[in-house]
Amino acid sequence: MNNIKVSDILKATGGKLIQGNSELLINGISTDTRTIKHGEIFFALEGENYDGHKFVEQAINNGAAGAVISSGKKAAYSLHNGFKKCALLEVADTLRALGDLAKFYRNSLPTSFIAVTGSNGKTTTKDMAYHVLGNFKSVSMSRKSFNNFIGVPLTIFETEITHDFCIVEMGANAHGEIKRLSEIIFPDFTILTNISHAHLEGLGNIEGVASAKSEFIENMAEDGTLITNADDDWCNRIANRFNGKVISFGFNQSADIKASNAKRNDSGFVFTVNDSFTVNLPVFGKHNIYNALAVIAMCDAVGVGIEVICDKFIDFKLPPMRMEKQIFGDIVVINDGYNSNPSSMSSALDEFSQLMTSGRKVLICGDMLELGDYAERLHKEVGAKVANANIDVLWTVGPFSRFVAVEAIANGMPKENILSCETSEEMCSFVASQLKKNDTVLIKGSRRMKLESVLRQIENCFSGKNENNTALLSLV
Repeated sequence: MNNIKVSDILKATGGKLIQGNSELLINGISTDTRTIKHGEIFFALEGENYDGHKFVEQAINNGAAGAVISSGKKAAYSLHNGFKKCALLEVADTLRALGDLAKFYRNSLPTSFIAVTGSNGKTTTKDMAYHVLGNFKSVSMSRKSFNNFIGVPLTIFETEITHDFCIVEMGANAHGEIKRLSEIIFPDFTILTNISHAHLEGLGNIEGVASAKSEFIENMAEDGTLITNADDDWCNRIANRFNGKVISFGFNQSADIKASNAKRNDSGFVFTVNDSFTVNLPVFGKHNIYNALAVIAMCDAVGVGIEVICDKFIDFKLPPMRMEKQIFGDIVVINDGYNSNPSSMSSALDEFSQLMTSGRKVLICGDMLELGDYAERLHKEVGAKVANANIDVLWTVGPFSRFVAVEAIANGMPKENILSCETSEEMCSFVASQLKKNDTVLIKGSRRMKLESVLRQIENCFSGKNENNTALLSLV
């Protein structure tokens, strides 16, 4: 982050200086006293289970140059006597102020901002865009899945004046969130990956998802570019509302960036772009071809030609817990447990059904959360798909996933091949005794189901059993 003055923070946030020098230079923004650096200013954020105001003094002791507190938090005023050289700023709401300052700082940069949103594939697309575009330009990006009212500002603050581009992920599970995030980012380019049944608890239905995801439109630059999925009807509807430039991607003949001749190989996929260029994509999941196409379209939009980027995917690796292949002794695990909704579950099952293995295929299926009134129906739809997906064994975790089991049985999957557990802990106590040599396991469920604990149990129980890792896994 480039240095800013306390007076800039006051201007951006409409805050009040309680003490300190308005000309004091600040060299960074922090919301965590455990990682705060000397000269940074601490934003005391509040949440359901925490209150940063309790740690203001600790932040100062750890080197903070000052703190930003919310109105009415009188306890923090004790700094007035003990830390007279530190700046203390009061704002109406620290979370809102954090975003306002990020917007102010973003507008001071010559950097072009690329926002990535959609129901699935945001983090993978963001990482892939950084990986490819970084070969040609100076690029910063969101760390991990920093896609909310805290993560997006922190991403912007980490951007330097020397960066040509900043790639920022935007997530939402309620109306108004994309509007606020895009207001902060004010993207020059927006990638819309897809629209599907996700976060229905907060967004109501698929129409609500589309409405929420489209909120970026009013905060795009006048000469901005929308990069969107030509094979997704909801994306096309959103694109039709956008007045700026649109670049589409997909398998559709009408797409500007079009994939064809997609073929699986031992490491992932090879496909052709616009009938002229070959891409070797070394990751599982046909849905990742869409993510790659979005990146190619984005590079084309910023002036980096297709002819020079198609060979830059060859060493890309997926983010952790996204179709991540791991081998523990003679057990193969495909860990896709970062999160789950009906669309991403369907994509994972499609991929799993194509695997050629030397042992059984075992699906460990956790609940898909935040589906509201649609939860039972959508889990049953998954169950029907499982029964026809060339899967030998189904183990479910959570109350909603019991519907997956019930519907899989109703569609012909043998009952004796199915087990349902309430929690990941219960599954952990079961899994080690039931897995067999050369089993291939797909782990898929929402993050709050804590399926990573099942993965650790498999690792603990099987890592030392076969040092040669002889389990076979290939794609057809």
